[in-house]
Amino acid sequence: MFLKGFTGWHRSFGGMGSHRFFFLSEERKLSSHLLVAIAQFGRAFPCEGNGWGFKSPWRPNMSYRSRKRKKSKLNRLKFFVGLSLVKLFNKNKQTTRRKKAMRLPGTKKVMEFLRARNRIIRRNNLRINEWVDDYVNGCLNNGEPVNILTQWCISKDLEERFERQGNTFIPAKKERKFFGSELPQIISVFIENGFRLNWWITFNRSYLDSGRISRELEEKYKRMVMDLAQEFLLAENVLFLDWETDVLGGRPAPDKRILNNFEQYITQGAFKIEFQRHSNWAKKEAGLNQTEEELRRDVRFQIACEVEEGNFLLSKKSPFPSGEFLLIPLEVPERYDFFTVFAKDFKQRIVSVLVSYPWRMGEGG
Repeated sequence: MFLKGFTGWHRSFGGMGSHRFFFLSEERKLSSHLLVAIAQFGRAFPCEGNGWGFKSPWRPNMSYRSRKRKKSKLNRLKFFVGLSLVKLFNKNKQTTRRKKAMRLPGTKKVMEFLRARNRIIRRNNLRINEWVDDYVNGCLNNGEPVNILTQWCISKDLEERFERQGNTFIPAKKERKFFGSELPQIISVFIENGFRLNWWITFNRSYLDSGRISRELEEKYKRMVMDLAQEFLLAENVLFLDWETDVLGGRPAPDKRILNNFEQYITQGAFKIEFQRHSNWAKKEAGLNQTEEELRRDVRFQIACEVEEGNFLLSKKSPFPSGEFLLIPLEVPERYDFFTVFAKDFKQRIVSVLVSYPWRMGEGG
């Protein structure tokens, strides 16, 4: 039973300002019902401290009302930021769906085929970016050819292969597979779906003096490759070019920013991985005998050249204006990581659907 005076207190809320009231039951304990009632009454007042409608003298710095207002503003800000992000996400999602819906049937069939090959060609393969779909669809819609670049490496390990094959070049099994089945299949899928192709296969020498072979040996290998393409009637669908002579007009140059401030742009971890890869290749495949310092110098120079090549291919001077081309590599996509140092979106045009390193005399060679 409540004490007398409760009704009077209830009628004079305004007088509770700096006072504290305790309402006891007959057992002189706070009633649970009374606690609820006090809490409800407290919400009716301008709250300034402890959430019960009473002023809290032990928290003079910030009133309850101020804290509540501040928290309310913060929550509203969080809400509107979150809402904006959700709207942006949904807008992008809807845009992507509209783009997919607008893609031509020929584009859909070609991309389904390429993605199927991309999944089976190797484990953890780089997935094909949506940029490729948009570019291919634009080419078909505008009646333009699809530009494709495939780089074929001419490097030191061909010397060892030449000796192993009896001082001549005999097509390896992977090279025959490349020209006999993989390349014709991809070309036919494009053509059957209404596309025209401008496919370049470029012979690329090593960036490094230590990785180059004699021009005489180089010409013998290039002749074998082009004869193989002729054997499978691919000469009309693919254009063979020398990267330095026909495209660059000279030897590849390094990016000076990388040479002058290497550590500023290339992380120690990335350099370590590339150094290990190059060292293994130099010793085991190319048969080079170099000191660690020579290897480190070569790797730094090579990385600077790769950065410059990435810039070139996406520049106005590129043979493919504004980087409008597909890169179908014969190396693993990770080999193009340094192309992205300044050309950030370079790898979005990679379509990894071919067997890697067909020129190597390894397993199945």
